[in-house]
Amino acid sequence: MQTRTFIVRYTMAVLLPLLMIVSCSAAKKITASSPTTASTTSKSAFQSKLHLPQFSTMNAAKCKFTLSFHEKSYSISSSVKIIKDSVIQLSIMPILGIEMYRAVLSRDSVTIIDKNNHNYFVTDYSFFQKRFGVAISFKDVQALLSNQPLNAPEESSASSSLKPTDNGYEWTTSYKDMKADYQFSKEYQLNKTTLEQTSSDAKFNCSYSDFGTFDTVVFPALCSIEASHNEKQAGFTISYNKLTFNTPLNINAINMSDYNRVGLDQILPF
Repeated sequence: MQTRTFIVRYTMAVLLPLLMIVSCSAAKKITASSPTTASTTSKSAFQSKLHLPQFSTMNAAKCKFTLSFHEKSYSISSSVKIIKDSVIQLSIMPILGIEMYRAVLSRDSVTIIDKNNHNYFVTDYSFFQKRFGVAISFKDVQALLSNQPLNAPEESSASSSLKPTDNGYEWTTSYKDMKADYQFSKEYQLNKTTLEQTSSDAKFNCSYSDFGTFDTVVFPALCSIEASHNEKQAGFTISYNKLTFNTPLNINAINMSDYNRVGLDQILPF
């Protein structure tokens, strides 16, 4: 039981908030490399051709998270619900479909609920900047979960570049204090997001594959995430099942009066 509990808690630690997007890296301002600047016309033309998932709601009623760390791997059942630009709910259900942990991310807060011990932790996003040195937002997490770039070409800085590759297109730019590299297929679908700090070896990769059509929405059924820093690596894959889009979706609230508000250290193992 202790091993299972640790796996569940590690899952929440890795996932939240997707989680910490290279939280182990220092908060140092970096300067992205100076690639050849793409013209505004090229960026606009590229943006108009992108095939990114468009939806109002997403419900992955059945998912499988496979964690890899310390040369071992573990699989845990879960579910993901997204009401676009409003709320994300992640549920961890490792035993017979019984929810043990829940994370609810709104536009201005993050709540982590330990249903087994009747504890919960709630904070705003500035907490992660102060504690882990990484500025993240609700939209960052939503983008990574839903096969979107963290910022659009027309929103990027003058140092960004856009160039064709053998497999499609590569768009490189800076995002917050990181260098961001996006790989798109010849069909203009986002296949990979890479974030890294040039001041350290911290690196974060998010790859998308197994694209299919679900309720007219083209979406990757498999998302693989890897983070590395100081020769340490951790990663997990999200295998989406029973995907539905643009259907009425309710996020059932938990009566928190029955729970104790605690610090993050009492829920997550870091």
